[in-house]
Amino acid sequence: MKKKPVYGLDAVSTTLRNRVLEELKSEVSEGDVKSFFSRDGRFALLSDAADTSDFSNEVYVEFSDSSPLRSPLEIYVGRRRVVAGTWRTDVWADEKKLDATSSWQTLCEEIDGDGAFVERLLPLTGGRSLSRRLFVAFQEKLFLNVDVLYGSDAERSAVERGSDKSAPLLKIRSLFPLDSTETLATQTNATKEITLSETTLDAPPFARFFPLSATERPVDATSGTFAVKTSYGGVLETSAQRRGGSLCVATLLDWNANRAVRPVNLGIATVGENLRAVDDGRAVGRQIQLGRERYVLYVSTSRRPAIRSILSRNLLSDFMFGKFFVGRGVEPLVDVEIPEDF
Repeated sequence: MKKKPVYGLDAVSTTLRNRVLEELKSEVSEGDVKSFFSRDGRFALLSDAADTSDFSNEVYVEFSDSSPLRSPLEIYVGRRRVVAGTWRTDVWADEKKLDATSSWQTLCEEIDGDGAFVERLLPLTGGRSLSRRLFVAFQEKLFLNVDVLYGSDAERSAVERGSDKSAPLLKIRSLFPLDSTETLATQTNATKEITLSETTLDAPPFARFFPLSATERPVDATSGTFAVKTSYGGVLETSAQRRGGSLCVATLLDWNANRAVRPVNLGIATVGENLRAVDDGRAVGRQIQLGRERYVLYVSTSRRPAIRSILSRNLLSDFMFGKFFVGRGVEPLVDVEIPEDF
Protein backbone atom coordinates (compact mmCIF):
# COMPACT_ATOMS: atom_id res chain seq x y z
CA MET A 1 0.00 0.00 0.00
CA LYS A 2 1.33 3.45 -0.91
CA LYS A 3 2.19 5.82 1.87
CA LYS A 4 0.72 9.29 1.87
CA PRO A 5 2.52 12.62 1.43
CA VAL A 6 2.90 15.87 3.31
CA TYR A 7 3.54 18.96 1.21
CA GLY A 8 3.87 22.50 2.52
CA LEU A 9 2.76 25.46 0.41
CA ASP A 10 5.05 28.48 0.25
CA ALA A 11 4.50 32.09 -0.72
CA VAL A 12 6.29 31.81 -4.06
CA SER A 13 4.31 28.81 -5.30
CA THR A 14 2.91 29.29 -8.78
CA THR A 15 -0.72 28.82 -9.69
CA LEU A 16 -0.34 25.31 -11.14
CA ARG A 17 1.82 24.09 -8.29
CA ASN A 18 -0.69 25.48 -5.79
CA ARG A 19 -3.58 23.74 -7.53
CA VAL A 20 -1.80 20.39 -7.64
CA LEU A 21 -0.67 20.53 -4.02
CA GLU A 22 -4.09 21.65 -2.81
CA GLU A 23 -5.65 18.72 -4.66
CA LEU A 24 -3.08 16.37 -3.20
CA LYS A 25 -3.67 17.70 0.31
CA SER A 26 -7.43 17.23 -0.01
CA GLU A 27 -7.25 13.67 -1.36
CA VAL A 28 -4.61 12.03 0.84
CA SER A 29 -3.56 12.04 4.46
CA GLU A 30 -0.11 12.38 5.96
CA GLY A 31 2.72 10.06 5.00
CA ASP A 32 5.52 9.72 2.52
CA VAL A 33 5.11 9.30 -1.25
CA LYS A 34 7.13 10.42 -4.26
CA SER A 35 4.34 11.14 -6.74
CA PHE A 36 0.61 11.70 -7.00
CA PHE A 37 -2.22 11.39 -9.55
CA SER A 38 -5.57 13.00 -8.75
CA ARG A 39 -8.61 10.73 -8.76
CA ASP A 40 -10.28 12.57 -11.63
CA GLY A 41 -7.15 12.29 -13.80
CA ARG A 42 -6.75 16.05 -14.08
CA PHE A 43 -3.51 16.58 -12.15
CA ALA A 44 -0.25 14.68 -12.01
CA LEU A 45 2.81 15.22 -9.83
CA LEU A 46 5.88 13.15 -10.69
CA SER A 47 8.70 13.63 -8.21
CA ASP A 48 11.79 11.73 -7.14
CA ALA A 49 11.68 12.99 -3.53
CA ALA A 50 9.23 12.40 -0.70
CA ASP A 51 8.59 16.09 -0.05
CA THR A 52 9.20 19.49 -1.63
CA SER A 53 12.72 19.80 -0.24
CA ASP A 54 15.60 21.70 -1.79
CA PHE A 55 16.78 18.47 -3.40
CA SER A 56 13.54 17.37 -5.03
CA ASN A 57 12.94 17.27 -8.78
CA GLU A 58 9.29 17.69 -9.68
CA VAL A 59 6.99 17.68 -12.72
CA TYR A 60 3.54 19.24 -12.35
CA VAL A 61 1.08 18.83 -15.21
CA GLU A 62 -2.61 19.47 -15.74
CA PHE A 63 -4.57 17.48 -18.31
CA SER A 64 -7.01 20.17 -19.33
CA ASP A 65 -10.53 19.32 -20.55
CA SER A 66 -11.20 22.68 -22.19
CA SER A 67 -7.98 22.72 -24.25
CA PRO A 68 -6.51 19.20 -24.16
CA LEU A 69 -3.59 20.06 -26.45
CA ARG A 70 -2.64 23.02 -24.22
CA SER A 71 -1.46 21.62 -20.89
CA PRO A 72 -0.22 23.76 -17.97
CA LEU A 73 3.23 22.44 -17.06
CA GLU A 74 5.94 23.17 -14.51
CA ILE A 75 9.23 21.37 -13.97
CA TYR A 76 11.56 21.99 -11.03
CA VAL A 77 15.14 20.73 -10.81
CA GLY A 78 16.51 21.02 -7.30
CA ARG A 79 14.00 23.83 -6.65
CA ARG A 80 15.06 25.65 -9.81
CA ARG A 81 12.05 26.18 -12.03
CA VAL A 82 13.17 25.23 -15.55
CA VAL A 83 9.77 24.94 -17.27
CA ALA A 84 6.69 27.04 -16.53
CA GLY A 85 3.68 27.85 -18.68
CA THR A 86 1.53 26.13 -21.28
CA TRP A 87 2.82 22.98 -22.95
CA ARG A 88 1.50 23.31 -26.48
CA THR A 89 1.18 20.34 -28.82
CA ASP A 90 0.16 20.53 -32.48
CA VAL A 91 -0.56 17.48 -34.64
CA TRP A 92 -1.22 17.16 -38.37
CA ALA A 93 -2.08 14.52 -40.96
CA ASP A 94 -1.25 15.58 -44.55
CA GLU A 95 -1.04 19.24 -43.48
CA LYS A 96 -4.53 19.07 -41.92
CA LYS A 97 -4.41 20.09 -38.29
CA LEU A 98 -5.99 17.56 -35.95
CA ASP A 99 -8.18 18.59 -33.01
CA ALA A 100 -9.22 16.75 -29.88
CA THR A 101 -12.66 15.13 -30.08
CA SER A 102 -12.88 14.25 -26.39
CA SER A 103 -10.95 14.65 -23.14
CA TRP A 104 -7.87 12.75 -21.96
CA GLN A 105 -8.45 9.12 -21.00
CA THR A 106 -6.32 7.33 -18.40
CA LEU A 107 -4.73 4.14 -19.72
CA CYS A 108 -2.15 3.43 -17.02
CA GLU A 109 -0.92 4.83 -13.71
CA GLU A 110 1.80 3.25 -11.60
CA ILE A 111 4.02 4.27 -8.70
CA ASP A 112 6.56 1.76 -7.42
CA GLY A 113 10.14 1.60 -6.18
CA ASP A 114 11.64 2.46 -9.57
CA GLY A 115 9.50 5.43 -10.54
CA ALA A 116 6.17 7.01 -11.36
CA PHE A 117 4.47 6.41 -14.71
CA VAL A 118 1.29 7.76 -16.25
CA GLU A 119 -0.22 7.29 -19.70
CA ARG A 120 -3.12 9.30 -21.10
CA LEU A 121 -4.84 8.90 -24.48
CA LEU A 122 -6.50 11.75 -26.39
CA PRO A 123 -8.95 10.97 -29.25
CA LEU A 124 -8.40 13.13 -32.36
CA THR A 125 -10.28 13.91 -35.54
CA GLY A 126 -10.40 11.23 -38.24
CA GLY A 127 -10.28 8.31 -35.79
CA ARG A 128 -6.71 9.14 -34.79
CA SER A 129 -5.34 9.50 -31.25
CA LEU A 130 -2.41 10.87 -29.26
CA SER A 131 -0.81 8.83 -26.50
CA ARG A 132 1.20 10.74 -23.87
CA ARG A 133 3.47 8.86 -21.49
CA LEU A 134 5.30 10.54 -18.61
CA PHE A 135 7.84 8.70 -16.47
CA VAL A 136 10.17 9.75 -13.65
CA ALA A 137 12.92 7.29 -12.67
CA PHE A 138 13.61 7.96 -8.99
CA GLN A 139 17.15 6.68 -8.52
CA GLU A 140 18.25 7.42 -12.08
CA LYS A 141 17.19 11.10 -11.86
CA LEU A 142 15.50 11.04 -15.27
CA PHE A 143 12.24 12.41 -16.67
CA LEU A 144 10.97 10.87 -19.90
CA ASN A 145 8.15 12.14 -22.12
CA VAL A 146 6.96 10.00 -25.03
CA ASP A 147 4.18 11.09 -27.40
CA VAL A 148 2.80 8.74 -30.06
CA LEU A 149 0.44 9.92 -32.78
CA TYR A 150 -1.60 6.92 -33.94
CA GLY A 151 -3.27 6.94 -37.34
CA SER A 152 -6.77 5.61 -37.86
CA ASP A 153 -7.43 1.87 -37.83
CA ALA A 154 -7.43 1.81 -41.64
CA GLU A 155 -4.16 3.77 -41.86
CA ARG A 156 -2.38 1.57 -39.33
CA SER A 157 -3.67 -1.64 -40.89
CA ALA A 158 -2.46 -0.54 -44.33
CA VAL A 159 1.03 0.17 -43.01
CA GLU A 160 1.21 -3.15 -41.15
CA ARG A 161 0.29 -4.90 -44.41
CA GLY A 162 3.09 -3.05 -46.18
CA SER A 163 0.80 -0.72 -48.13
CA ASP A 164 2.12 2.57 -46.79
CA LYS A 165 2.50 4.55 -50.03
CA SER A 166 -0.87 6.20 -49.54
CA ALA A 167 -0.41 6.67 -45.78
CA PRO A 168 -0.70 10.27 -44.54
CA LEU A 169 2.27 12.41 -43.56
CA LEU A 170 2.01 12.66 -39.77
CA LYS A 171 3.53 15.57 -37.85
CA ILE A 172 3.94 16.44 -34.18
CA ARG A 173 5.27 19.66 -32.68
CA SER A 174 5.65 20.16 -28.92
CA LEU A 175 6.58 23.47 -27.32
CA PHE A 176 7.92 23.28 -23.77
CA PRO A 177 7.74 26.71 -22.06
CA LEU A 178 11.22 27.35 -20.67
CA ASP A 179 11.55 29.58 -17.61
CA SER A 180 14.32 31.98 -18.56
CA THR A 181 13.96 33.98 -15.33
CA GLU A 182 15.62 31.25 -13.26
CA THR A 183 17.59 29.15 -15.74
CA LEU A 184 19.58 29.51 -18.95
CA ALA A 185 19.06 27.02 -21.79
CA THR A 186 22.07 26.60 -24.08
CA GLN A 187 22.06 24.61 -27.29
CA THR A 188 25.60 23.33 -27.49
CA ASN A 189 24.73 20.80 -30.18
CA ALA A 190 21.44 21.23 -32.01
CA THR A 191 21.15 17.53 -32.81
CA LYS A 192 22.03 16.09 -29.41
CA GLU A 193 21.43 18.16 -26.29
CA ILE A 194 20.30 21.34 -24.59
CA THR A 195 21.98 22.20 -21.30
CA LEU A 196 20.40 24.04 -18.38
CA SER A 197 22.38 26.25 -16.02
CA GLU A 198 21.75 29.08 -13.60
CA THR A 199 21.59 32.58 -15.05
CA THR A 200 24.74 33.64 -13.20
CA LEU A 201 27.87 34.12 -15.32
CA ASP A 202 29.83 30.93 -16.11
CA ALA A 203 27.52 28.74 -14.01
CA PRO A 204 28.06 25.01 -14.69
CA PRO A 205 25.16 23.00 -16.18
CA PHE A 206 22.92 21.11 -13.78
CA ALA A 207 20.61 19.30 -16.24
CA ARG A 208 20.27 18.39 -19.93
CA PHE A 209 17.47 17.73 -22.44
CA PHE A 210 17.95 15.07 -25.13
CA PRO A 211 15.86 14.10 -28.20
CA LEU A 212 15.41 10.40 -27.44
CA SER A 213 13.60 9.67 -30.70
CA ALA A 214 14.34 9.54 -34.40
CA THR A 215 15.06 13.27 -34.71
CA GLU A 216 18.72 12.85 -33.73
CA ARG A 217 19.50 11.15 -37.05
CA PRO A 218 20.33 13.39 -40.04
CA VAL A 219 19.07 10.83 -42.56
CA ASP A 220 15.86 9.06 -41.58
CA ALA A 221 12.27 8.47 -42.61
CA THR A 222 11.49 10.70 -39.63
CA SER A 223 12.71 14.28 -39.68
CA GLY A 224 12.13 17.18 -37.34
CA THR A 225 13.64 19.71 -34.97
CA PHE A 226 15.06 19.88 -31.46
CA ALA A 227 15.91 23.47 -30.63
CA VAL A 228 15.40 26.42 -28.31
CA LYS A 229 13.14 28.92 -30.06
CA THR A 230 12.62 32.57 -29.12
CA SER A 231 9.74 33.21 -31.54
CA TYR A 232 7.23 31.77 -29.06
CA GLY A 233 8.68 33.60 -26.06
CA GLY A 234 11.37 31.07 -25.18
CA VAL A 235 10.47 27.41 -25.71
CA LEU A 236 12.07 24.06 -26.33
CA GLU A 237 10.62 22.94 -29.65
CA THR A 238 10.57 19.23 -30.42
CA SER A 239 9.03 18.11 -33.68
CA ALA A 240 9.02 15.15 -36.02
CA GLN A 241 7.25 13.86 -39.09
CA ARG A 242 7.00 10.62 -41.01
CA ARG A 243 4.72 8.97 -43.52
CA GLY A 244 2.98 6.00 -42.02
CA GLY A 245 0.45 4.75 -39.53
CA SER A 246 2.09 6.20 -36.43
CA LEU A 247 4.72 8.67 -35.26
CA CYS A 248 6.72 8.66 -32.01
CA VAL A 249 8.50 11.63 -30.42
CA ALA A 250 10.43 11.26 -27.14
CA THR A 251 12.35 13.74 -24.98
CA LEU A 252 14.57 12.88 -22.01
CA LEU A 253 15.49 15.28 -19.19
CA ASP A 254 18.52 14.21 -17.16
CA TRP A 255 18.48 16.20 -13.93
CA ASN A 256 21.45 14.46 -12.33
CA ALA A 257 23.87 17.39 -11.92
CA ASN A 258 26.82 15.02 -11.52
CA ARG A 259 26.24 13.75 -15.06
CA ALA A 260 25.66 17.16 -16.65
CA VAL A 261 29.17 17.44 -18.09
CA ARG A 262 29.78 13.78 -18.88
CA PRO A 263 29.94 12.46 -22.45
CA VAL A 264 26.70 11.41 -24.09
CA ASN A 265 25.98 9.10 -27.02
CA LEU A 266 22.57 8.65 -28.67
CA GLY A 267 21.85 5.69 -30.90
CA ILE A 268 19.43 3.19 -32.37
CA ALA A 269 18.46 0.00 -30.55
CA THR A 270 17.26 -2.46 -33.17
CA VAL A 271 13.90 -4.06 -32.46
CA GLY A 272 13.57 -7.62 -33.75
CA GLU A 273 10.49 -9.72 -34.48
CA ASN A 274 10.59 -13.20 -35.99
CA LEU A 275 14.33 -12.77 -36.68
CA ARG A 276 13.74 -9.56 -38.66
CA ALA A 277 14.30 -5.91 -37.80
CA VAL A 278 11.16 -3.86 -37.19
CA ASP A 279 11.03 -0.35 -38.64
CA ASP A 280 9.96 2.82 -36.84
CA GLY A 281 6.45 2.57 -38.23
CA ARG A 282 5.78 -0.48 -36.03
CA ALA A 283 8.17 -0.09 -33.09
CA VAL A 284 10.76 2.40 -31.88
CA GLY A 285 14.01 1.38 -30.18
CA ARG A 286 16.52 3.90 -28.85
CA GLN A 287 19.46 3.91 -26.48
CA ILE A 288 21.42 6.64 -24.76
CA GLN A 289 24.77 6.52 -22.98
CA LEU A 290 25.02 9.08 -20.14
CA GLY A 291 28.51 8.87 -18.72
CA ARG A 292 28.82 5.26 -17.60
CA GLU A 293 25.08 4.57 -17.60
CA ARG A 294 23.20 3.22 -20.60
CA TYR A 295 19.42 3.40 -21.00
CA VAL A 296 17.05 1.80 -23.49
CA LEU A 297 13.63 2.89 -24.80
CA TYR A 298 11.14 0.61 -26.56
CA VAL A 299 7.76 1.78 -27.87
CA SER A 300 5.40 -0.45 -29.83
CA THR A 301 3.13 1.31 -32.31
CA SER A 302 1.55 -1.94 -33.56
CA ARG A 303 -1.73 -3.20 -32.16
CA ARG A 304 -0.90 -6.79 -31.22
CA PRO A 305 2.79 -7.48 -31.85
CA ALA A 306 4.41 -10.84 -31.40
CA ILE A 307 7.25 -11.37 -28.96
CA ARG A 308 10.00 -8.89 -29.80
CA SER A 309 13.60 -8.44 -28.76
CA ILE A 310 15.76 -5.43 -28.02
CA LEU A 311 19.42 -5.73 -26.97
CA SER A 312 18.90 -9.48 -26.43
CA ARG A 313 15.90 -8.99 -24.14
CA ASN A 314 12.64 -10.61 -25.19
CA LEU A 315 9.45 -8.74 -24.38
CA LEU A 316 5.74 -8.59 -25.13
CA SER A 317 5.09 -5.00 -24.18
CA ASP A 318 3.50 -1.79 -25.34
CA PHE A 319 6.19 0.34 -23.72
CA MET A 320 9.47 -0.24 -21.88
CA PHE A 321 12.21 2.00 -20.51
CA GLY A 322 15.14 0.28 -18.87
CA LYS A 323 18.80 0.27 -17.96
CA PHE A 324 21.45 -1.86 -19.62
CA PHE A 325 23.97 -3.79 -17.51
CA VAL A 326 26.94 -5.67 -18.93
CA GLY A 327 26.42 -9.37 -18.36
CA ARG A 328 22.79 -8.91 -17.28
CA GLY A 329 21.28 -7.13 -20.26
CA VAL A 330 18.33 -4.75 -20.07
CA GLU A 331 16.46 -4.47 -16.77
CA PRO A 332 13.18 -2.52 -17.12
CA LEU A 333 12.49 0.49 -14.93
CA VAL A 334 8.96 0.53 -16.33
CA ASP A 335 7.33 -2.16 -18.48
CA VAL A 336 3.73 -1.68 -19.66
CA GLU A 337 1.67 -4.52 -21.11
CA ILE A 338 -0.33 -4.15 -24.30
CA PRO A 339 -3.90 -3.01 -23.61
CA GLU A 340 -6.49 -5.67 -24.40
CA ASP A 341 -8.74 -3.31 -26.38
CA PHE A 342 -6.14 -1.24 -28.22
